[in-house]
Amino acid sequence: MYRRQTLFWRLAIAGTTLLAAVAVYCLARIYPPEPLIPFQSTIPTLAGQTGVFGSAPSFLYTFAIGLIIGSCASTPAGGRMHCLIWLGLALLLEVSQNPVVTEPLVSWLADTLPIPIWKFIEPYWDRGVFDPLDVLATLAGGVLALLLVTRFSMSGRYDEQG
Repeated sequence: MYRRQTLFWRLAIAGTTLLAAVAVYCLARIYPPEPLIPFQSTIPTLAGQTGVFGSAPSFLYTFAIGLIIGSCASTPAGGRMHCLIWLGLALLLEVSQNPVVTEPLVSWLADTLPIPIWKFIEPYWDRGVFDPLDVLATLAGGVLALLLVTRFSMSGRYDEQG
């Protein structure tokens, strides 16, 4: 029972966090990701609060996905490892928006990937802007997910019904 309750709460927190990230993009961003454009309803007052909402998606997405990935692993050690791998990938994606990295990376990807795949991921680098605060927000979200996955390990206290 403990494992199911822990999993339920982790996934509930992760789902709520993902909804918060989508809300930030739809309500507080002038240019949301392309799949969210039909739902965009930017509130100018919120869009002007870049100090509050600027790096929020980086934190929220990294936290939520890290929590989901860490919770779906079969062992606590696996959960920590999956969460760390996700954090590393998220940090690499943030750093890849730095112009020094973006230009050669985009050129290589455009030549290497099939056109439909490249057209799907190209906006990440076309619209993305490198911001050191996004890197810090990503790190904070990943570390918080890792702490929750580690602190509330699902390996303990089972009742007879499992």
